[in-house]
Amino acid sequence: MSGQRDLWNMVTMSIGRVTPFVTPLPVGRKQALKPLATALAAIVLAAGLASSAFALPFSKGDVFASVGNGKVEVYSPTGTLLQTLNNGLGSTFTTGGVFDAAGNFYVTTFGSNVVSKWDSNGVLVNGSFMTGCNSDCESITRDASGHAFVGQADGTGDIRKYDLATGAFITSFSPTVSPRGTDWVDLSADQSTIFYTSEGGLIRRFDTGANAQLSNFNAVDAGGNMFALRILSDGGVLVAHTSNVLRYNSAGVLIQTYPVTGHSGTLFALNLDPDGTSFWTGDLGGDNKVFRVDIASGAVLTSFNTLQAGDNTLGGLTVFGEITQGCGANCGGGGGGGGGVPEPSTLMLLGSGLVGLAGVAWKRSYRK
Repeated sequence: MSGQRDLWNMVTMSIGRVTPFVTPLPVGRKQALKPLATALAAIVLAAGLASSAFALPFSKGDVFASVGNGKVEVYSPTGTLLQTLNNGLGSTFTTGGVFDAAGNFYVTTFGSNVVSKWDSNGVLVNGSFMTGCNSDCESITRDASGHAFVGQADGTGDIRKYDLATGAFITSFSPTVSPRGTDWVDLSADQSTIFYTSEGGLIRRFDTGANAQLSNFNAVDAGGNMFALRILSDGGVLVAHTSNVLRYNSAGVLIQTYPVTGHSGTLFALNLDPDGTSFWTGDLGGDNKVFRVDIASGAVLTSFNTLQAGDNTLGGLTVFGEITQGCGANCGGGGGGGGGVPEPSTLMLLGSGLVGLAGVAWKRSYRK
């Protein structure tokens, strides 16, 4: 509301500045100018209310940093903080996220064992939209038919399937896990094979259609700890691997290692950018920094810190318009967001109409 007050003060100040030019005019003409001043004030105030009284629609390329304490911070691709989403639950960690076709956003909450939902304008729909996780739901992916798959780091380690529209639980799957659970999950283009990590050096696979364990994607254990992963359009995989990011080809052979210069914590989060040529990764701990990296060259294109006052730690990254193989290039809601807030062009048309009416009134007064 303070922004609205400042805007109104600016409007009244501006009107005050033109008063000396209006005062010498005859009374009739001053009266005729009142509609003009009122119209201009209404235009400016409406524009301010449109930008400050509502949450901001998501835009393609926005970076959603899960920073804990129930919050997800939305940044522009260059690192400008746009808004903060809060599920109202005080969840110690917020982690993996996903968008539906309408641009609604869902995020897992680890120890709170629920999935929270916001609409495409950043308005909270339900802090506990999906429930029933056994222990530490950490990641979420979706298919092309409106279903979500949630991975659990601990407890049973089951993958849970939900109706994305209603949040209703459908069924669960029990893949092989070790040393932890189904930490991070991603669905392949065949709509049934889930690739997942279990905090070891293997990328595992499970067929949800046949309810059967498949062979590991990478035959050679990379050692260390793997976390968030994304399947590439060529069938390869990118995976965050503690001190670097690894790239495998479609045969599960390691072909590239990204050291990600400048990171200081555990490279934990990972997601693909809508441009299809770069990926995002981020540190769990350290300075909780995020990086956009060119897939071909490994060059760091962008980096910025994510933690604000009252945040916990960076536990996941989601990108509006992100590419996921399970539901195609538009799976991340790249065309969604907005609606209901007038565009600047609409406000200008309204303004020109009001100014025109005021001008007609002034001319009539002048002729008298």
